Amino acid sequence: MLSPAMLKSMGRRTSREVNLPLDKIRQDSKGNLLPLIEDEEVMQYHGRRRASNHSILDFDGDTAVMLRGVFEQEVLPSRSNARRASVMSMNQRQDRERRASLTANVKIQPHQYTEDPTVAWEMLKAKRPVKRVIQMKLDTPIRPDHVRFVCVSCTHGQPLPHLPDGDVLIVAGDFTSCGLPKEVKNFNAQLANTRHAYRILIAGNHECTFDETFLKSQKREIGEAKEEALKQALLSALHSAKMTTPRPLLTNGLYLQDEVIELFGITIYGTPWQPRVDNWAFNLSRGLPLLEKWNQIPTGVDVLITHTPPLGHGDLMANGQRMGCVELLNTVVKRVKPKYHVYGHIHEGYGCSSDGYTKFINCCSTDHNLDLVNSPVIFDIPVHPTTKQYYLNNIKKVTKRIQKEQLERK
Repeated sequence: MLSPAMLKSMGRRTSREVNLPLDKIRQDSKGNLLPLIEDEEVMQYHGRRRASNHSILDFDGDTAVMLRGVFEQEVLPSRSNARRASVMSMNQRQDRERRASLTANVKIQPHQYTEDPTVAWEMLKAKRPVKRVIQMKLDTPIRPDHVRFVCVSCTHGQPLPHLPDGDVLIVAGDFTSCGLPKEVKNFNAQLANTRHAYRILIAGNHECTFDETFLKSQKREIGEAKEEALKQALLSALHSAKMTTPRPLLTNGLYLQDEVIELFGITIYGTPWQPRVDNWAFNLSRGLPLLEKWNQIPTGVDVLITHTPPLGHGDLMANGQRMGCVELLNTVVKRVKPKYHVYGHIHEGYGCSSDGYTKFINCCSTDHNLDLVNSPVIFDIPVHPTTKQYYLNNIKKVTKRIQKEQLERK
């Protein structure tokens, strides 16, 4: 406990950096410090402090530690937790707005070698650093002031691998072999057995029944006869199940398709598209068609989920060819700048990397033989404990709100 005299002494020693309202300090009969400033005065004080570009933590040493303890533990009452959580949420929004403002005028153009990603990467790699990142250990304790994300992808209808505990489960596509309603129903049952508060998923090229364009395409549009036979089998299965899409069967997760949601004050965007290779679901030609999809991604989102990898990060095939999308890479690096980019699709590219700002996560659960050999990937994002507790205590309420917002956007 610091006496008013000590505070005044510290105030004199740091008068050039700090201008605390020490004349308002009060003591009770036992010499304990009492809450000094009413809520309105606290807000005015913070406003003056921001206006003068001064902070009580603008200096180093024991003085900063003592002042921080007095200000947080004594001056502000304990009931201000909600207000501090609101301030942290505001800071997160300000960070997103700052990132958005820095890239507001950035326009991405199709790369001249977009059709040959291997050549495109040879041209770009000198300016696009790729740093290998050591994955977090799956038994890392979950902190009350961090949200734990657990990421998997490309299980292809097999049971989910053993999942570590976490707050949000991300499934980056290809959770079925071809999108049959019975496969979707089985996967939904698996989601119900996970211990995660929220489950977010996108489709991949194997969720054929989720792509209306694929189902409506003609034989001459989708190419080979085997794709046409697959489409007819899927349409028959949907007809037998008396539905046009199996999306409503995903009752235990939040499905994202070119849309953004917010959880724990963290913005998350999901999109299923990928460069055309196999003429399956959500295939688009490289260049402008895919770029138009990437242009829908809001600038400054915190977590971006795609099925395809960007060029240069977890996209190298066993034959030495690159399969990532160069327009997606440029969109991520130059405009969106997410904290985390999660994807799958290229099974040989499992692992994590970074460009110095964004952490790229290829979380494919299976290898190129479709064997479940890869562990889930986890990461944490800091939030205020009060914010985290609210979302954990109101899972059904928050989920219904998000689902309502999704319906209103359609």
